Amino acid sequence: MADTRVLFLEGGGEMGALMRSHDWSATPLGSPDTWPQSLRVTIRLMLNSQHPMFIWWGPELIQFYNDAYRQTMGPAMHPKALGARGRETWEDIWPIIGPQIELVMSGGGATWNVEQLVPINRDGEPENVWWTYGYSPIDLDGEIGGVLVVCNDVTEQHLRTEAYKNETLRIARQFEEAPGFIAMLSGPDHIFQSANAAYRQLVGLRDVVGKSVREAVPEAVDQGFVELLDKVYTTGQPFVGRRTLIRLQPDHDSPPEDHYLDFIYQAVHEPNGTISGIFVEGQDVTEHVLAEQRLELVNRELQHRVKNTLATVQAIATQTLRSVADDEVMKTLTQRIVALSRAHDALIQHNWTSADIVRIVESAIDNFGMRERFTVTGPSLELGPNATLSLAMILHELFTNAIKYGALSAETGWITLCWEIEGKSAGDELVLQWLEEGGPEVVRPEGGGGFGSKLVNMGLDGTGEVLQSYDPSGLRVEMRAPVAALLRS
Repeated sequence: MADTRVLFLEGGGEMGALMRSHDWSATPLGSPDTWPQSLRVTIRLMLNSQHPMFIWWGPELIQFYNDAYRQTMGPAMHPKALGARGRETWEDIWPIIGPQIELVMSGGGATWNVEQLVPINRDGEPENVWWTYGYSPIDLDGEIGGVLVVCNDVTEQHLRTEAYKNETLRIARQFEEAPGFIAMLSGPDHIFQSANAAYRQLVGLRDVVGKSVREAVPEAVDQGFVELLDKVYTTGQPFVGRRTLIRLQPDHDSPPEDHYLDFIYQAVHEPNGTISGIFVEGQDVTEHVLAEQRLELVNRELQHRVKNTLATVQAIATQTLRSVADDEVMKTLTQRIVALSRAHDALIQHNWTSADIVRIVESAIDNFGMRERFTVTGPSLELGPNATLSLAMILHELFTNAIKYGALSAETGWITLCWEIEGKSAGDELVLQWLEEGGPEVVRPEGGGGFGSKLVNMGLDGTGEVLQSYDPSGLRVEMRAPVAALLRS
């Protein structure tokens, strides 16, 4: 075997050693000392390069490659590819690389490919690999003797890029399809960089991208919105609008339309601290606002009708009981009707669906004007319509009794009214306590008491249990009821 040290020199890593030990006389190239100078120089250059490089030489495309390229190959390819024919080695991908090799070998010039998918059989199965590579001709006496490949496996970079593209597309799709309106403005003139479908729908499908707010939505200027944008851009402080009215005119032939918006103007800060634009995001809540306005009108009318009905009931009762000639009876009846009216007022505030126990208690105390003589504690809890009316009437009877006979009949008396929610295995339970102190000595009423006592003993909406204690120091009442029953009643 010829001395190949002249050809390959020392070193060249593993591939240099393999080339020096390879039996080249068994290949179409023959002994290395007969190889043309251009091939020797190119091989020497390749072996001393840290970049992946590969050579196809001659009509049979005999193969050479360096250590850097070897690291891109698997056991299915290396070392058998060294000195082998190119077409036989790369038969599975020849439709991809064959025409490119033939182009270079035929004098068509060099090629360059960026992130080209060229599958490689590294471990017995084809594997998708993306390459950035170039094929360059190697000179042989004025002809093309072979092809030099300079390449790089960019699979990881390609996959990261594709993942980024997919994520960008996903975000863009979410941006476009978001139910709320979104726009991105840039610069002090607030130029639209982007606007999603909801924003374009809001402004009447106008073509806004690339235009300033003044140009694209001129009616926003006189309504102060551009001034708000200027302030956010200058100060960096966000602006939040709630139920903000804006009149938009989709085109010159259409009348202005009122829109109510919940929105935010948020400054976009760059890494160096400067402000480059404003992010706009919000919801068109026009339908909600108009519905609330309509409901408010209905509630006002309903409140008016309820009060008229209760007034009619009071008038009928007054006429009916005129012959009784008992002012106390009339006073008691009137006060009960007023208590019922206040309970209805509390329900109207929540569209007749519920009322907060705190509001019910405060309304009952305000009715008697003795707030300084009460200690009230307890959490918020929404009660259903029936429970609301029941609690209001019970509190009215307890207040009335306390003023006539109990703690409020004495200047030193006071009342503690407290409630809490206790967790039970069967469900949460409301526990409400009425404690009177500082009044005259309490005496149990004869015969079980009148209507008020019976109403209290019925409990909250007729559920749960009631414990009344006629302690000489003051009346004690404890009412318990399942929270679930009070919410739906």
